Amino acid sequence: ARAAVKDLQAGEIVEGGSTITQQLVRNRYVSRERTVQRKLKEACLAAKLDGAWSKDRILTAYLNTVYYGNQAYGIEAAAQTYFSRPAKELTLTQSAMLAGLTQAPSVMNPFTSPERVRARRAEVLRAMVETGIVTARQHKRAKRAGLDLRPGRLYTEIREPYFFGYVRDRLIEVYGA
Repeated sequence: ARAAVKDLQAGEIVEGGSTITQQLVRNRYVSRERTVQRKLKEACLAAKLDGAWSKDRILTAYLNTVYYGNQAYGIEAAAQTYFSRPAKELTLTQSAMLAGLTQAPSVMNPFTSPERVRARRAEVLRAMVETGIVTARQHKRAKRAGLDLRPGRLYTEIREPYFFGYVRDRLIEVYGA
């Protein structure tokens, strides 16, 4: 509500304030333009989705569509990209790191900005302790851990280059170079 008031006062989108459901709707169903109309459409669609889907289903859909940087869309791709392991085998520290990446995946690149990623991971871990998801002991151990990156190759290339080349060629044909 606070963000909406500031946006209305400014006459444009100046603050975030999106729920996970709103982010899912924006990622899947609406444009990313920064207008009050788009934000209202997003809020209405999110309210409908909240009534139709369980919180677990919404979170699962969000985790499977959000961008984690380095060509990784979805939690499974992110787990493979950064740790070369399936998402179900992630540790607490690895999961906290990935949760922190969604805020700004291009700025929070673990391969080029490890200190920034560690700081963000620490914020995520602190929030997890404050909400009772992890104990103080787990938090302390996880906070000290390294990033333990093991870059994967599974999601580093476009899988269907001919398809993308075809689409590119059709776009150029229709809209010009």
